[in-house]
Amino acid sequence: MTSLEDRLREAYRTVTDTVHADELPGLDEQRARSRRRGRLRAFVPVAAAAAVVVAIVAGVAVPKLASSPGRPTGPATHGPGAGIPPFVLIMNKADSQGSVGPLVIVSAATGRVTGTVPAPRKGTTWSDVALTGSATTFVAEAVPAHGGLCNPSYLYTLTLSASGAPTSLQPWTDPVVPVEITSVAASADGGALAFVYYPCRGGYQQIGFIRGKTMKTWQQPSGFAGFLSLSADGSMLGYTETRAGFGGTARLLDTRSAPGSAAAASKIMYTYPADGREPVAAFGADGTTMYVSWITGWDTLHLAGYRIGPGSALGALFRRTLPGGVSVSWAGSQLLVWDPRVAVYLVDPLTGNAEKVRGEAWTGSWGIYW
Repeated sequence: MTSLEDRLREAYRTVTDTVHADELPGLDEQRARSRRRGRLRAFVPVAAAAAVVVAIVAGVAVPKLASSPGRPTGPATHGPGAGIPPFVLIMNKADSQGSVGPLVIVSAATGRVTGTVPAPRKGTTWSDVALTGSATTFVAEAVPAHGGLCNPSYLYTLTLSASGAPTSLQPWTDPVVPVEITSVAASADGGALAFVYYPCRGGYQQIGFIRGKTMKTWQQPSGFAGFLSLSADGSMLGYTETRAGFGGTARLLDTRSAPGSAAAASKIMYTYPADGREPVAAFGADGTTMYVSWITGWDTLHLAGYRIGPGSALGALFRRTLPGGVSVSWAGSQLLVWDPRVAVYLVDPLTGNAEKVRGEAWTGSWGIYW
């Protein structure tokens, strides 16, 4: 998709601090590994020590809505702050029971709120948001505020105006999924969705995929699948598979394969260090890049980018550390590293150069979707 105007990048500079190289020491030659999110973005809303719900999927080029900038297809726009979508969706906790307030839409350039979107169905609360290839179109999920795995999930397509005001909230293609789903990821056109869930009456975790009112599933009998990334055309699904929050693998699954075993339908693209905590993976929308992260010590985030080919990583793009972070996902053509307690970082996907973003609107937020 197309890049954002240069003026957006300049506007961003007014609200960001550049992270210098001495703040981002390179990693030793060791394997990088992806992190999983309880919620996540592998979505079982989780994200580090404080149930953080974060799910952002790489966006790609698709026909744009009138007057709306799109999300870059790949790392064609370089440098911290370049290629950033104009609006950020914020999810804030509304009460001690875990209910979420209205989605808050914030201008990335000014930090001002441009609109709010309450959950449309009485007794439901927002649970997740999936990005599409358009900077003004999102797929949002709401679930009953009380209940459990047998709750249905209600899906909506949210459309914003060029100024960031909500203009439409319509039921998605399959507006109701009869289980509570997490880690929702969308294709560029918003017509395909991937997610994970546990069967209502018990059983192994499932990876689900819906396109054209047809749903197929792959069973995940061991470990936990999370941090889903769906390719632009919906044909490839990247995710992490972890056990007890340590180690694990980043995998790539062909959504055209027959339903059945997730292990049989996928390939291991990366193996995380056994002592790495909270592994996360974010795959590029064009299927040629992969970014993995994990945490060591108190809160040091290890981040590495790789070019990938059929079934394997081909070579490293960069290896870095950051002083904090609980999730890695996408914000347009930039990587988004988020820690609600500390900061938001935008990371160039080719060089690893990072920029610290200041934004009062998302400090302490429950989820951020850019």
